[in-house]
Amino acid sequence: MRWVSLALLSLLLALGGCAAQKGAEGSPPPKGTGQTVPLYASRPDGVYKNGVPLPLYGVNWFGLETCDRAPHGLWSGRSVADFLAQLKGFGFNALRLPVAPEVLRDQGTVASWAQGGDPAYPTSPLAGLRYVLEKAQGLGFYVLLDFHTFRCDLIGGRLPGRPFDPSRGYTKDDWLADLRRLAGLSLEFPNVFGIDLANEPYDLTWAEWKALAQEGARAVLGVNPRVLVAVEGVGNLSPNGGYNAFWGENLAEARDDLGLGDRLLYLPHVYGPSVYDQPYFSDSTFPNNMPAVWDAHFGHLSGRGLPWGIGEFGGKYTGQDRVWQEAFVDYLRSKGVRVWFYWALNPNSGDTGGLLEEDWKTPVWDKIRLLERLMAPGGGLAFDFLPATFEVPNPERGFAEDSYYPDEPSLDAPALVAEARGKGY
Repeated sequence: MRWVSLALLSLLLALGGCAAQKGAEGSPPPKGTGQTVPLYASRPDGVYKNGVPLPLYGVNWFGLETCDRAPHGLWSGRSVADFLAQLKGFGFNALRLPVAPEVLRDQGTVASWAQGGDPAYPTSPLAGLRYVLEKAQGLGFYVLLDFHTFRCDLIGGRLPGRPFDPSRGYTKDDWLADLRRLAGLSLEFPNVFGIDLANEPYDLTWAEWKALAQEGARAVLGVNPRVLVAVEGVGNLSPNGGYNAFWGENLAEARDDLGLGDRLLYLPHVYGPSVYDQPYFSDSTFPNNMPAVWDAHFGHLSGRGLPWGIGEFGGKYTGQDRVWQEAFVDYLRSKGVRVWFYWALNPNSGDTGGLLEEDWKTPVWDKIRLLERLMAPGGGLAFDFLPATFEVPNPERGFAEDSYYPDEPSLDAPALVAEARGKGY
């Protein structure tokens, strides 16, 4: 019998369930797209596609938002499809892709190393993004497009903390236009389920960010009313429940759905001691004190019937940070969270490391095993959420592309996953 990981089998079950229901009620599909546009919706218990639960077990893969204008790691000799096949083998089914205006506007050049591992990778920034989305679609990955920064040199510790800044040559109208460009991509690629309006707006109060988020959402939904809009938290310019928040974590003042109904998905960013040594990490009761911190910042949304997941979390997973991550996974399990994105695939994230070692090939198995606890069963998706008519696939047969990905053009998913395993990753 061919070996199939439990996480991968669970992923197949979820994807098969997602394909089982068509024609959900809601906004009509935008015209002129040439293909079916799925209806994504948020509910207090997670994300749905065409009325069927869609658990999203995700990873951030950065690089497109940098002045390299390509996902990092291609210099290692591996292709985009090769990386995605490896992630699929671990049980992941979603990506969060940070981007910047230079890519959306097709400005500048793609780093020359991109073609080193993937000769087919385009030299045009926008064509490169489309290439990644196409490969993700063919391998059954759902994608959250993240407006990460308004200038590719303002990343990491230099993130501007707001989606636009006229003094730096980028206006609100520029931002809204770029959100429309992102929404347009969700019409081209039905696996794009959401647009993250702005990354870590820590330099705004909640009142300021709420008003801008509503305006940004209107721009996105005016192009595609069937996609989700993700709204992150702010920083510490607003009340934070008495606990310092990480950038993008503070949703203490979020009380409603911003008038967006089932288009809204709150996605805070949450980190531990390897990123910054917050005072509560030194509390004598750590990590037992952490649920109160998380409840104050975003966990209270559950009690308000508001949908939320996690847009970024991660760390070195050593020492105290390991304790923190294990406690956070326990917390997410207790809340029934089925939408999350780990930071990051990339090992070149200085304060967190990644899911791969520095060779961009070898898995960091401790992190993979930690995240498996958030995957079904016993984690993100309960089996009783699957439609009663869904037939469990036979692992002997492997993938059946037409059954699991009927809406998307397919790559040879079984062969790619088998090839990745054969290479030892």
